[in-house]
Amino acid sequence: MIQDSSNLHSQYPDFSRHWCDTSEKFAGGDALLTAMQNHWVAQDTCYEEHYWHAGTRLVTVFVFNLENNGETLRMPVIANPYVRRVIKDEEFKVVEAEQARTSERQNRYEGSE
Repeated sequence: MIQDSSNLHSQYPDFSRHWCDTSEKFAGGDALLTAMQNHWVAQDTCYEEHYWHAGTRLVTVFVFNLENNGETLRMPVIANPYVRRVIKDEEFKVVEAEQARTSERQNRYEGSE
């Protein structure tokens, strides 16, 4: 089945993609959209991580924190043009993961010297 997507000016297959954090390290953008369609709500901030393979090939991963009925899920999604468009269209704030970790450490010990 093909679903028309008027705002993206192209057609995408209409299917669901299951992803499980215990069996797969990274998810695809299709798994993120399936989760959101299944009532998982993403926080408004996602975290950008960088992985270098052999020191020459960069792979970017966006980490989304989702919640559904009190359950939480951390979903690392491999970047591609479609995922970047979802981030832009849904107006996610993007924060460097290393920057977030550094500020968490500083905040945790704030006021103690």
